[in-house]
Amino acid sequence: MFLTPILFLIGFYILIKGAGWLVDGSIALARTLRISNLVIGLVIAGIGTSVPEFAVTFIANLTGAGDVGIGTVIGSNTFNILFILGVSALFFPLTMRPHWVHRDLMWNIISVLVVAAFVVPFAGGVITRLEGVFLLLLFFGWLWWSIAKSNHYEQEEEMPTRIIAFPIAIGLIFAGFLGVLLGGKWVVDGAVLFARELGMGEALIGLTIVGIGTSLPEFAVTFTAAFKRQPGIAVGNIIGSNIFDFLMIIGAAAVVRPIVFPPYLFVDIIITALSAAVIYGFMFMGEPYVLKRWQGLLLVLFYLMYAAYLLGRGPIQ
Repeated sequence: MFLTPILFLIGFYILIKGAGWLVDGSIALARTLRISNLVIGLVIAGIGTSVPEFAVTFIANLTGAGDVGIGTVIGSNTFNILFILGVSALFFPLTMRPHWVHRDLMWNIISVLVVAAFVVPFAGGVITRLEGVFLLLLFFGWLWWSIAKSNHYEQEEEMPTRIIAFPIAIGLIFAGFLGVLLGGKWVVDGAVLFARELGMGEALIGLTIVGIGTSLPEFAVTFTAAFKRQPGIAVGNIIGSNIFDFLMIIGAAAVVRPIVFPPYLFVDIIITALSAAVIYGFMFMGEPYVLKRWQGLLLVLFYLMYAAYLLGRGPIQ
């Protein structure tokens, strides 16, 4: 118990440091390979920082603790969209490109709605193995399409960048991954222990503590990328992570063992879809394709309202 708060603080330091290495390495890799920062954000950062959610959801479903797993995916995605993008835009407004919104953000919304359609309460609320295979096919189709359509180089905002050799860039990315994953694990372990001491239910822990905790790598990477004026990595990291969570993680878990979806979480999955739809709508208010400071503030307030709703709903068993 004594070591928990120490590991918690050390974990935060490693998390932030690792995020910096990951972003620097990703920018250098994009420059070297002449590919867009969005692809780096979608594929490398987005999928890579979702490893904690994959581990939690897959193992939880395999061991019969599906409430924690599915709650983690939903809680993480809602936190990603509302809080992480909100805080990042509040400090550093994010200028997006039209195809990020019309193509990739729409994929984010569609992936959530497809899973929601599989788990509507009156249809049984079970994601079968066949549906899991369908989700995996959608994921690999999106992955191929994103890389094929974005394999050209898109120059981000002009800014001085360090020249980093290719092997060093790869090393920074791997070191960054290790940092965000190890740091994130220590932070989550400490938070879960505290939550259990407070008597929180498993699904509520998944939606809040574990969902938020496993999103800390995304938070660190996105905020750092926004600070470095790299919106492609900042936005791509969130969108890629969300699509990976709903299509790849839930799909793979369902193929191994059908997922019984708790009906009381259906409201939460709809909130996740609406959150992504709000971002889409914001892109056409005022200056188009810019997530502005006031919109970032609204997103953060929306998340705080959702968190208050969860706590008011009481511990979910």
